[in-house]
Amino acid sequence: MTRQFMAMVLSAALATGGCASAAGPRVAADPQAPAIDRRVMAEYAQRIAPGSKVRIERSDGPGLRGTLMKAGPDTITVQRNTRVPEPPIEIPIERITRLTLDQPSSSVGKNIAIGVASGVGATFGVLLLLAAIFGD
Repeated sequence: MTRQFMAMVLSAALATGGCASAAGPRVAADPQAPAIDRRVMAEYAQRIAPGSKVRIERSDGPGLRGTLMKAGPDTITVQRNTRVPEPPIEIPIERITRLTLDQPSSSVGKNIAIGVASGVGATFGVLLLLAAIFGD
């Protein structure tokens, strides 16, 4: 009786398990964007090494990713990451809301390790469930 109950509980837990991020964003969006000091943004842009991959969010249009070619006190020059080559574009500092280094969020090794761990965990879970059901 106890084993059957445990098997039912484990089955229900496996069937109804969800992802913590499925509930949506937990931080409310601020309708009023904070003021950005353009002088500080220009200094930051000038400290980034030319050739670095950057992500730019603009106040007047969509964001973009590219390679920083040149940064001055008033504008930055960026070569966009596109399949078809485009000429470099100059973006005025006052139109930039965020400038960050673009770094990959995960590596191939990390993704492989996550997949292997998930597979091993699922296998042991099924084996424990079968042992609880047929262990009489």
